[in-house]
Amino acid sequence: MIRRHPAAFFFFFAFLLSWYPWILWHLHVPKATGGINPLGPLVAALLVTALTSGRAGLKKLLGRYLPWRTSWRWYAVAVALPVLLVAVSGLLTVATGAPWPARTQFAAWPSLLPGFLFTFVFVGLGEETGWRGFAIPQLQTRYSPAVASAILAPLWALWHLPLLGKEFPPAVIPPFLVSVVAGTFLLTWLLNRAKGALLPMPLLHATVNTVGAAYVFTMFTGADLVRLWWIYAVVWSLAAAILFPFQTEKATP
Repeated sequence: MIRRHPAAFFFFFAFLLSWYPWILWHLHVPKATGGINPLGPLVAALLVTALTSGRAGLKKLLGRYLPWRTSWRWYAVAVALPVLLVAVSGLLTVATGAPWPARTQFAAWPSLLPGFLFTFVFVGLGEETGWRGFAIPQLQTRYSPAVASAILAPLWALWHLPLLGKEFPPAVIPPFLVSVVAGTFLLTWLLNRAKGALLPMPLLHATVNTVGAAYVFTMFTGADLVRLWWIYAVVWSLAAAILFPFQTEKATP
């Protein structure tokens, strides 16, 4: 059954293995902390791959992390693109009325490296091995990149449900979800342009979280922060609309 429906079982395990802290917390289990385990998609991808393709499938999946699987320029894109989009969003927020951040806020950048490394390992590798390493290639065996991304986008957005209202205040939830949808299409584009190589995916993901949420977004508060989120969502959507049509061969398992 899993061989016949690998994508469906991947999503089932990805949600279960990610949401169990939140589920246990709602069941009032002692010491349950709530939230999400970001390693859930990775474990789900490894589990379904092992059950459907065995050791050869696992070797092929993890082998896509070898750094020489794609050109260096896609690693540069994975870092430069999110930095550019976050910077443009911040500048537009200032241009539309927000105060310029203080010098001390800019000076905090050296502290980002430890956070980047942590995010790369536990969030980037944890999520992207599942979403882009397994889900998109499986979906692209049956659908176009656009349809595959349209299927994954709401599921990836829903996966963040335990964080909504906590890590993401109610006012920023709508633009956050829009940015997740746009990010889905951009990451599919990058995956296909990189010929299925996986290492650029967590690199981009970790850069987004570190430069955006942990740095630039901390420079704004109140209505300015909400406006930044909406500008950020629009900027990502425009980038996806511009870049997504330029696909190469589809990454498949």
